[in-house]
Amino acid sequence: MGTTSPAMSDLWISMRPYPGRLNHVLRAMVACTIVVIMSQSLQVPLLALSLITVFFVTQTNIVVTRLTGILFIVGSTFSIVLSLIVLKVTWNTPFLRILISFTLFFVSVFLMRTTKIGVVFFVVAIVAIYTQSLVDISPDAETLVRGILWVWVAVNYPIAVTLIVNSLLMPVEPEIQLKRAIGKQLSDMASLLSADATLLRRQNTLSQAGRDIQTLYRLLRYKTMRDKHAAQKGGHYLTAIAIVSELRTASCHLPASFEGEDVLKDAETLRNALKPLELMLINGEPDWQTKPPVLHSAEPAFIAIAGIISSYNKKVAAAENKANTQVPSPATHAGFLVKDAFSNEHYVFFSLKTLLSAAVCYLFYTATDWSGIHTIMLSCLIVAQPGLGNTQRKIILRLVGAAVGSVFALVTIVYLTPRIDTLFGLLCIVLPVIALSSWISAGPENVSYAGVQIMFTFALATLETFGPVTGLTEVRDRIVGIILGIIVAGLIHTLIRPEREGGVMLQNLGALFDEARSWLHSATRHNETRQKVATGLVECEDIAARVAIEPTWFSAEGSHDQLHQHSLSILNAIKNVLFYIDRVSFEKEHLKNQEPANEFILGIQGNMDKISSVLNGRTVSDGDVYYPVPDSVLPDSFRDAAKGLEESQRHFFNLTSTL
Repeated sequence: MGTTSPAMSDLWISMRPYPGRLNHVLRAMVACTIVVIMSQSLQVPLLALSLITVFFVTQTNIVVTRLTGILFIVGSTFSIVLSLIVLKVTWNTPFLRILISFTLFFVSVFLMRTTKIGVVFFVVAIVAIYTQSLVDISPDAETLVRGILWVWVAVNYPIAVTLIVNSLLMPVEPEIQLKRAIGKQLSDMASLLSADATLLRRQNTLSQAGRDIQTLYRLLRYKTMRDKHAAQKGGHYLTAIAIVSELRTASCHLPASFEGEDVLKDAETLRNALKPLELMLINGEPDWQTKPPVLHSAEPAFIAIAGIISSYNKKVAAAENKANTQVPSPATHAGFLVKDAFSNEHYVFFSLKTLLSAAVCYLFYTATDWSGIHTIMLSCLIVAQPGLGNTQRKIILRLVGAAVGSVFALVTIVYLTPRIDTLFGLLCIVLPVIALSSWISAGPENVSYAGVQIMFTFALATLETFGPVTGLTEVRDRIVGIILGIIVAGLIHTLIRPEREGGVMLQNLGALFDEARSWLHSATRHNETRQKVATGLVECEDIAARVAIEPTWFSAEGSHDQLHQHSLSILNAIKNVLFYIDRVSFEKEHLKNQEPANEFILGIQGNMDKISSVLNGRTVSDGDVYYPVPDSVLPDSFRDAAKGLEESQRHFFNLTSTL
């Protein structure tokens, strides 16, 4: 039997349902249905633009939806006013109009990368470049102004519809999401404590725990934005997240198999203790019986989990509530610009490359007098993403989405449109495509934009008029514009100062490793920074996923860039090293006599220094790697962890020695 490829496996996982995905799709479909009916009935042009606005504004919960809607309204209004001013000043001077518009485009792309409200400047950049195509096809100034003002209407009235639908129909509150996430993670913890969950325990990694922790803190931030009085209740949720985070990281060291009657009894005891803990954390009423779990085995992971559960009794929880009454506000993190906005040259070169690709496409667009391919310039901005891997992924998703949307449009125009003559018939054709597109767009980042592109390409070809579409020219022009724009933008971003992220990932890994190696010497440091390292691994995994799709056909073999290309292998090796550092630290903290363990840790410091030097790009000193043998007085569990640390170091050094 053949095995499924990793790409198909990832695609299947991305398409699977998860809690809240159907709700997201239904909200988007209801808003899109209302927008289609209103635009067709009132003859509001640019229906495809209205539908894509609905997709962008419909988010996971009401807080993010409202924030995105407000930013889109501000961005569209500001960009329309700015475009009208530029056209009024430069109407009789085409060269000056193009020069000012491209300058505005460059500044908008730069601010899109360097501000926290980048979506506003993304809209400004889109309008700045899109108005150039309207100027070329408008017969007079009045028609042009009307067209630009209709753009404002087509963007903003769908936002109002979307906000109303998301506020009144199945609103998703972040506090409810947070409670569900806490409950789910504790239920998963209980599942890990089942005797027959051997496979689950082997798949439970520190980075997966970090991803779960990230989810909890993100939902807490949304809840704080939603609730004006969140500071009064925030301490309880911070305490709950702290408990769950400690439990999740401790669960990574559960033995793969539970052997022995005492171990099975302890696992069941801990499972029973998690049930009242879940009620306490979700309901916010710590009135459960705080009797510490009584253990019969000496399993370190069980001892740690029991300690976490019993430490958060009623008095401790009350003290935590007092100490954590101040919840950090999302608005107090930083200023308008990122710290390195003017010192990091990547931002300027990114803006210049995006401007160059848009200018080349505009030159081709005007030279060929092919008005139907105005999407060629929009593609240059849409696929321009931080990092070469991000750009490649956006190119692939835009191309695949456009191809699928074009096929749907082709089938609709040829076989379905001639058979319908009512608005109800149009909805019967459009809504299945919108449903599929919305389902895909509600998925993870590696597929979500393809759903948006499917819907947008389909709508551009079939919904831009107020009657049946019979020609195939629109389908051809849209796909040609997208492909040409992708080719130009892809070549420019790949060949001119490519923004590779392999070095960034290695730098982040080096910082995480330096943090983790301190665990071997300080139990306090181990407990305080374990969550930080776990969430940092998640960020490194995301970067590695993007590095994996960066083009390598022009890279020089044997250069330092080759080390970056193997960053995924290095990441996996370092994750293994970090796991065993965590495990050794974990075992050491439960020893009565730590002197033999400290001697072992002192013996591997040279190896730790070499690993840190490799990750941080420093010169590695010559010399053999030394692997000390743990003292025989140490327990078997410690010596097993030390053996795993040795093997993980050997694997890392063998891997890096070949690069």
